[in-house]
Amino acid sequence: MPDIALAMLVVFIVNTMPALMPPTWAILTFLHFALGVPAWPLAIGGAVAAAAGRSVLALLARRYGTRALAPERRESIARLGRYLDARARWAAPLAMLIYSFGPIPSNQLFIAAGLARMKLPPITLAFLGGRLLSYPLWIGVAHTAVDRFDELFIRHLTNLPALLLEGLLIGLLVLFTRINWEDLVRRFDPSYPALSSAVTSRAS
Repeated sequence: MPDIALAMLVVFIVNTMPALMPPTWAILTFLHFALGVPAWPLAIGGAVAAAAGRSVLALLARRYGTRALAPERRESIARLGRYLDARARWAAPLAMLIYSFGPIPSNQLFIAAGLARMKLPPITLAFLGGRLLSYPLWIGVAHTAVDRFDELFIRHLTNLPALLLEGLLIGLLVLFTRINWEDLVRRFDPSYPALSSAVTSRAS
């Protein structure tokens, strides 16, 4: 139990970070071999800790990330979040469930959800479900190639493809905050409300 608790703490902290962290499955694989923790309890505990960490990351983005945005950008993204919560209630969780089966980082997705002030429980539960299924598989088929825990971080920070992927995801996150969502969504749904003129006038 102490080993699993330690693993969960490490996974939780890593998943609250916005970028440049090694994948959780690699951390769990290392801890599985280094500490001899059984794969299934480690995978379940890791999935719960990862979901909790991502929720905290989204809440931090909601609390502090929006401060870097102009008022009309904040309102535009929040309006999109309300629209998705109301009109695409199952689409976002389903997309997160599918996405969470793969090894691609989810940091920026949760940051985007936080910036949009979307309802986090459905997204987090979908992420948890995907990780509960994928982590045992990754631990079962992967093998550790490092001898020390710090080497996981060094290898990740010197892995050019991984850094390029993170750079791409960060770029997409920045693009997410710059898109004119009113114009884009109203092309497909004319009922999408326009941005308040009061918000626009305050920003000008």
